Amino acid sequence: MKRRASVIIAISLGVLAAPALTGCFGNPVESIVEGAVEQSGGGEVDLNSDGGVPDGFPSEIPLYDGEVVGGLGAGNVTDGGGWTVVIAVDDLEASFTSINDQLVAAGFESSFSGFTEGTGSGMYSNGTYSVLLAVADDGSGQKTATYIVTGASQ
Repeated sequence: MKRRASVIIAISLGVLAAPALTGCFGNPVESIVEGAVEQSGGGEVDLNSDGGVPDGFPSEIPLYDGEVVGGLGAGNVTDGGGWTVVIAVDDLEASFTSINDQLVAAGFESSFSGFTEGTGSGMYSNGTYSVLLAVADDGSGQKTATYIVTGASQ
């Protein structure tokens, strides 16, 4: 439990700090966070603060057709790991509806999903993977869809 907490803290700090440090040069926080998590026994980490789907992201999970603005992968689902992908969207409600439809068409069952007051969220599973989805404005005007993927039994 202590190891998992240190992994979660390291990943959280990296996700928060990485976007502020992206630019034309390599992101030093990305390397530091990846190394810290891996050394703490958290397994392989792929922090993509400059966009791009993290290594090992399951192809069974359809992603919204938009710019990937960040993502991370930590370990693998059998060891309690998973992936997070953040994609820029234009219209929150239309994007949420499209993503919901994509997941259902790909064989994911929804345990809940809905859009209210400018925010959409849902939980989906296909027996192998669980996907927690959030579509919202981050408060600065940036509209995103965030996918958090874990093993279905977690």
